[in-house]
Amino acid sequence: MVSPELLRRYPYFTPISHETLKKVAMIAEERSVPAGTTIFREWDNASHLYVILKGEVQVQYTLPNGEPRYADTLGEGDLLVWSALVAPYRTTGSGVATQDTRLVAIEASPLRELCEEDPHLGFRLMGEIVRTLAERLEATRVQLAVK
Repeated sequence: MVSPELLRRYPYFTPISHETLKKVAMIAEERSVPAGTTIFREWDNASHLYVILKGEVQVQYTLPNGEPRYADTLGEGDLLVWSALVAPYRTTGSGVATQDTRLVAIEASPLRELCEEDPHLGFRLMGEIVRTLAERLEATRVQLAVK
């Protein structure tokens, strides 16, 4: 469990009721991963939604020829494994900590249930996921234009 106050530091949890935020905190834990650790792999079950507290994570995708391609570098406050809230709940890339990194790991299945119970929570998290996807799509476009 993490404290609700820790979660409230991040904008997608700020307007959430204290009661709902306590429920989210109950299904979350803080994790530390050393630099070089693969946090999740492409096509894994998306069992957790992560919030980066400190550190940096590179997201990479595997091209059809097997070559890894780095797509984005994420840092404090960013969400990882957005697919934990979007069916079929599989990761779409791999995430590697490039620095010693601290994360909040929120269990995906009970979080989805909480989003059903509290549509405001679901709306805020899905809004953050859409923003995240839009930013990553733009970053991919820039990379494709450079290559």
